Amino acid sequence: MGIHIARFKAGGEVRWGWVRAGQVVPIPGKYVSLAEFLENGQERAWAMSTGGGGKGQPLGEVEVLSPVTSPCNVVCQGQNYRSHMLEVGQDPDAKDFNQFFRKASSSLTSSRSDIVRPQRVRMLDYEIELGLVIGRGLHQPMQVTRERLHEVVAGLVMANDVSARDLQLLEGQWHKAKSFRTFCPVGPFLYLLSPEDRGRLMDLRLSLSVNGELRQSASTAEMIYPPEETLTELSEVMDLFPGDLVLTGTPSGVAAGRTVSRLARRVGSFMRLFLSDRTLAKLILKSSNPAAYLKEGDVIRASITSPDGVIHLGMQENRIVAQEAMAVVEDTAPAIRVGGI
Repeated sequence: MGIHIARFKAGGEVRWGWVRAGQVVPIPGKYVSLAEFLENGQERAWAMSTGGGGKGQPLGEVEVLSPVTSPCNVVCQGQNYRSHMLEVGQDPDAKDFNQFFRKASSSLTSSRSDIVRPQRVRMLDYEIELGLVIGRGLHQPMQVTRERLHEVVAGLVMANDVSARDLQLLEGQWHKAKSFRTFCPVGPFLYLLSPEDRGRLMDLRLSLSVNGELRQSASTAEMIYPPEETLTELSEVMDLFPGDLVLTGTPSGVAAGRTVSRLARRVGSFMRLFLSDRTLAKLILKSSNPAAYLKEGDVIRASITSPDGVIHLGMQENRIVAQEAMAVVEDTAPAIRVGGI
């Protein structure tokens, strides 16, 4: 059985701790980043869990931070859940490639922080996702198996791949649409995997609600490309380092899915062959229901758990707030005089 870890702030100091029975027990040592904790603090955490640890502090008395730290690679899978593909008018049985994109690590924020809606974004969407935290560097092609996944993946986290759908659809720029600051709440907990957890990995329940209305509810069993296949393919493409984050896709229930599914039924698969991506995007935007998307004051709650409760990644609760007016940066550099002194 694995253990739960929190990165937290108390008394002005950022620490790492082992989470047990609603309390966090500080782990000896200081670790600036997740990569540093995995290298130097992880073994101490396991030893504490075996020996019972020390004195804890109630989680409610500390500020829990994102367990994933910037800078790092944030690699994402697109359309990796069968139900999500169906809701956007795609055939999951016809998918023959694993789709990847990136988010900026500066989008990372905590499980309780506000999500800031940029002024120009009108279609703000949510995507609950299971995150894999890399524990072993991958610098060459490697065959990753489910049985030995814990040797590559240090642990699991919960994330919300917040997305500006209007920018994603009209501009076709996934990176920009998903990389605004605060667009990736992570945590509250990092669950360090044990070998016995491989049987639970594809039986986790993802749940997300907006203002108390359940929007997403699914199992990781829906994944088209499971973690071991994804990491095997990524190892052929790029280097991954300890502390990097791989997001494994989202199930159905996103705000955009409600619009796209209705549009797909109305337009039909045959007519879509004659529409450009931009024309289709404009139709989606025109037929969108604004009430389905996130607005100021909305509260998102999300959780990921195993049926037996052994893996529970905590509860996210994030509020949507409006972006303040952009500050004007004045040029304070001294003027350069030309000719003479």
